[in-house]
Amino acid sequence: MIKTTPRILLLFIFCLFLVSWGGVGHKIINSKCTDSFPTSMSAFKIWSDSLSIHGSDADTRKNVDKTESPKHYIDIDFYPEFITSGRIASTYDSIVSIHGAPYIVANGSLPWATINMYDTLVVDFRKHKWHKAMLDASDLGHYVGDGHMPLHLTENYDGSVTNQSGIHSRYETTMVSAFSTALSNYGGAEVHSVSNVTKYIFDYIYLNYQYKDSLLAADVYAKTISSDTKSSLYTSALWSKAQFTTSLMHNASHSLAELIYTAWLEAGTPPFGIINDVSTAFDNKVLAFPNPTTGRIELTGDDIFKTEVCSTTGAILGRYTGRNVDLSNLSNGLYILNIYGKEVPLKKVKILLAK
Repeated sequence: MIKTTPRILLLFIFCLFLVSWGGVGHKIINSKCTDSFPTSMSAFKIWSDSLSIHGSDADTRKNVDKTESPKHYIDIDFYPEFITSGRIASTYDSIVSIHGAPYIVANGSLPWATINMYDTLVVDFRKHKWHKAMLDASDLGHYVGDGHMPLHLTENYDGSVTNQSGIHSRYETTMVSAFSTALSNYGGAEVHSVSNVTKYIFDYIYLNYQYKDSLLAADVYAKTISSDTKSSLYTSALWSKAQFTTSLMHNASHSLAELIYTAWLEAGTPPFGIINDVSTAFDNKVLAFPNPTTGRIELTGDDIFKTEVCSTTGAILGRYTGRNVDLSNLSNGLYILNIYGKEVPLKKVKILLAK
């Protein structure tokens, strides 16, 4: 039976304002995945900061895209076949043929959103669209992270069924932020190619769902230590019984690394170097080199007056006059140089910083 309209509305409102795994948690998961990249992907390690920065882009989209919220969860225990067999149909067409599309939307489409983003990343790699690949890998990391958060996998997503309302935020935002240093202590692990991406994603969802009861039990225990669930005493007690969170987040980083690695292999292992979607010039009169750069850039050409260094979102990060630009104070990633003459813009160049 499809959930009632009031429950769907409440769930949508909840998800609209929810920042899953907390902004801190998604930053950790995304940034740490590069520690597991194999030697063959060592050039991609420069993505670490950018993956972290864009780790919550998918949450931000909820404010403008009404189709985004269901992609962040699956109430898998609302499926009768999961209760009886522990599994559900894994392909989107098959699950829709059984329950219908509205049922899927009402109960969340997280695994299929993850699969779709993986497929998109493969296409990015094949087309050498490295900046788009980084952004899509960030979104993939967000969905993988949600798939490792037990309360994103259950109808009892905020403890209302067990009289534990508010546990979602207390756990993934308050506790994770308080113990972010411990959760960040991860140095990566060996990765392998994933032979069946759909099975891989569903397998970790089935596994991580099992932590739901342990998490709810940790909340019950923490309340015996302090009834004030906003207190540091409660949060510390919750952490003492929920340290499996470390494994969940580390496993999320490792799963993300394996999926990115597999997408790169499926795309034919294109080399990461001179990149097609970074323009070298609108013409041959003005050049910026080296690109990629470790920090310092030299401009060549006539009539160069000033240069603005901007983020990919358009924020101005620095201004320079003359022919030398220094990005060494910035984090690794993609930047835009707006190069001007005295009266007119001369050129817009995308520069990859890889220190």
